Amino acid sequence: MVWIKHTGCRYHTQDTGYYCSAACSMMVLAEIGVPYSQLDQDDLYNDIHAHNAASSGWYGDPYGIRYVLNNRRPAGTYGYIASLPTTEEEGSRKIVHTLHKYGVSPIALVFGCAHWIVIPGCITDVEPVSGANYAINGFWIHNSVAEDNEPHDATDPCGSGGVNGTGNEYVTYNTWQDDYFTGCNYNNPDGLKQYITVVDPEPPKIGLPRHVPREMLADGRRIIERNQAIEFSMKGIEKHLAKDERVNEILRKNNPGKPLLVKRLDRLNKYYYLVPHQNSEGVRAYSEVDARYGEFMGVSLLERNIERKAMPRVLPTRFITRRLMRQTNGRIELKAQKRALKLFPEAVSVSPTMVWTPCQESYSPAMPFYLYMVGTTPIYVRIDGKIFTELTTVFTTGLKGD
Repeated sequence: MVWIKHTGCRYHTQDTGYYCSAACSMMVLAEIGVPYSQLDQDDLYNDIHAHNAASSGWYGDPYGIRYVLNNRRPAGTYGYIASLPTTEEEGSRKIVHTLHKYGVSPIALVFGCAHWIVIPGCITDVEPVSGANYAINGFWIHNSVAEDNEPHDATDPCGSGGVNGTGNEYVTYNTWQDDYFTGCNYNNPDGLKQYITVVDPEPPKIGLPRHVPREMLADGRRIIERNQAIEFSMKGIEKHLAKDERVNEILRKNNPGKPLLVKRLDRLNKYYYLVPHQNSEGVRAYSEVDARYGEFMGVSLLERNIERKAMPRVLPTRFITRRLMRQTNGRIELKAQKRALKLFPEAVSVSPTMVWTPCQESYSPAMPFYLYMVGTTPIYVRIDGKIFTELTTVFTTGLKGD
């Protein structure tokens, strides 16, 4: 019988582009009973950074997070350790064990060495008790975005969608393995990747998760049609989330709309569809489907309906360009170059797809960018309308554990 666990941990944004360790610590500490009055992200970050391992060079490393959780946890609650196994299966098993045995949310490092997230829930095909031959269906994640919502409390706008992030995001185990929990060599002398979490201190008494063959519904030789993306999305939701009442309650009141095709900038030949689930009041959820193989990747639930404006590639190019001109008044400041770029409609081209890569401007694939080109200068307009002239990725910053 399917086992579903969600701790109820509340999502929060990170107040700067490099405060994800502080945001994750805030979420977990609030979950275990620390009042928000004691959870200022500036203070949390300073404590984390001061207690990083010597010379780690990280904003927040696993030992700094471990220190803050243990130093601030209420009396009578369990402690935390930094877990650094060298296989993904061991790292994921430890996440499942912490959720099952202690009912608290682990913290995990994802996108290589780039970003800390909270794991408030998981779904397995059977309850993961000692001796069970279980498989992981997927994880619920809290993937913080950079938006200063200080002072945080139980009623702040965090997780409500758009710039405030999404507090209910489910990723399948295959997506978790492929795109999120990809490993990072933190301090292994043999050069091996480590799958890093901050979790409870008890060695897990459950076995490694059982391997389940992938379910690919297309051959990958072409981009699937939009109607197929909707069909495969609904099949995936039925397979993974049919027993999850939170998902069913939302999707019963919303219908799938026209999918958006997104290209991964960091993966060659990788595309996915975002399928909006909406009603007359706007979009209430997005599901994700691999655009070549039809594999269901996950779903993001929004706290409320978000207005969805007409999207690029649905409108003629001239209308898309006019929208950008109105939004910028024909001028965009290039801060890094200390210059200004003038926009002329005749010189602007538009990508036929949206684009996304893990970056400080968007760590969620549910918040991709429209890509405009002015000569060789890219302009990224995030799905919520915010404009960027560059994306800050781990490949350009060289900094780990943002």
